[in-house]
Amino acid sequence: MSNTTYTTHSDQQTKKLAGEFARTLHGGEVIFLEGDLGSGKTTFVRGVAEAFGFQDPVRSPTFTIVNRYPVVKDSIRQILHVDLYRLKDASELTALALQEDLERPDTVAFIEWPYVVPEIPWTPDVVVQLKSLPIGTHEIVIIRQSE
Repeated sequence: MSNTTYTTHSDQQTKKLAGEFARTLHGGEVIFLEGDLGSGKTTFVRGVAEAFGFQDPVRSPTFTIVNRYPVVKDSIRQILHVDLYRLKDASELTALALQEDLERPDTVAFIEWPYVVPEIPWTPDVVVQLKSLPIGTHEIVIIRQSE
């Protein structure tokens, strides 16, 4: 496991960092996003999506629960953006039918609020912790589970 800590001072810097992170992805990764409301989780996913050439708006999946973004970047064809904040138990995960997407080698999955459902059946390849600091600054810790 390796941890790297970054500090960004704007949404643009957060998206740029996410774009650099995107270059390390090959498909099949599950990435947990941890952070309070407004800490930059969706901005981070937006930066990855833009790095993969996605040009439409990237929105928080708070109300939709799951957003899928088609991309064409090397072996990656889809970004899956999931927000578990509103779920109450593991049975609701089954209804979302995420397992097939999460097993696809051409998909990169970002899961916000992964610990809201204690029985979550997935383990992360990477954990990205985002924290808001004063005056538009964010601390971003990228934790690779295996290296």
